[in-house]
Amino acid sequence: MLKRTLIFISILLAVIAGLGMIKYQQIQESMAMMAAGAPPPTSVEVSTAHFAQWAPHIPAVGTLTAHQGIDVSNEVEGIVEKIHIASGQQVNAGDLLVTLNDDVEQANLASFKAQEELAQILFKRSKNMWQKKTISESDYDNAYSLLKVAQANVKQTLAQIAKKSIRAPFSGKLGIRHISTGQYLPTGTMLVSLQDHSTLYADFSISEKYLPHIMVGLETRFQVSAYPEQIFAGQVQAIDAKVNEATRNINVRALLENQDGRLHPGMYADINLVLDQPADRIVVPATAIVFSSFGSALFVVEENEEGNMIAQRIQITTGEHRGDLVAVLSGLKGGEKVVQAGVNKLGNNVPVTITKQKRLRDGQE
Repeated sequence: MLKRTLIFISILLAVIAGLGMIKYQQIQESMAMMAAGAPPPTSVEVSTAHFAQWAPHIPAVGTLTAHQGIDVSNEVEGIVEKIHIASGQQVNAGDLLVTLNDDVEQANLASFKAQEELAQILFKRSKNMWQKKTISESDYDNAYSLLKVAQANVKQTLAQIAKKSIRAPFSGKLGIRHISTGQYLPTGTMLVSLQDHSTLYADFSISEKYLPHIMVGLETRFQVSAYPEQIFAGQVQAIDAKVNEATRNINVRALLENQDGRLHPGMYADINLVLDQPADRIVVPATAIVFSSFGSALFVVEENEEGNMIAQRIQITTGEHRGDLVAVLSGLKGGEKVVQAGVNKLGNNVPVTITKQKRLRDGQE
């Protein structure tokens, strides 16, 4: 029993001595580095600053509107006699939507037609008598005038009757109807929404400084929250003739095909107005950029004269942001190893150790 205890104690002492030796060596190494004035290397991740083709564009936000869209309303008052449509229905131009009761107008029409027939008879008789010089010219003119008045009354009544039949002014899709049969409608009551969104407009504003670069026909790219992964394409159709004095922005309208009907008027859209052909840009990860009141900077890993890897701080000028990438307009030549993780632990000329290298997405469009 005593022999086993001595063996166990010997093994335990050996383990403790080994751990103590390792710790002693680590302390000696740290002390040596501190004596030399060099901090221990900082672990960082790097990516290579590379060239990518980016098409310059102007970001904006806008609203989608229908090529044609109205709230259908009644021009004359009346009681709803019949509703010919259902909510959400597709209709063609001229289709009958709602009929208002026109009993009074129909009765007036019958009366005015009778007056027109009588006026026509009297006019023919007066004309024959005037040609024979048996009546005066003023009597003839009076008969002609009565005929014209009777004809005008008929036309006016027919127009009133026509307004009792409310039709679609253009082809499109109806919204939710807001009326019921038998309901009295004052003039201008909103009946149903009618939208033609086979093509849509995207209206947005951009700063006046971009005015020299925009023109009709430029490509526009849209994204909406309903389909976040899809990009829709359109073209600039019109540019406003005046800059807004309050915002110093100018309104732009783009045309977007929507034959499948997935997009709806009123949607909010993120818009990119593409200015010209793609150009080469040096791009780096957004996490590599250090922002301060003195400007933007990043750290580049280089090898010093002793063969050690150190971080060098470089002032840069940043350009456009796209996703997790940033274009660098000045400060880099391309091909540099840029620190993308561990930036907050770095200073100029700090020794580093590269732990992992990731490849950037090309970010090409």
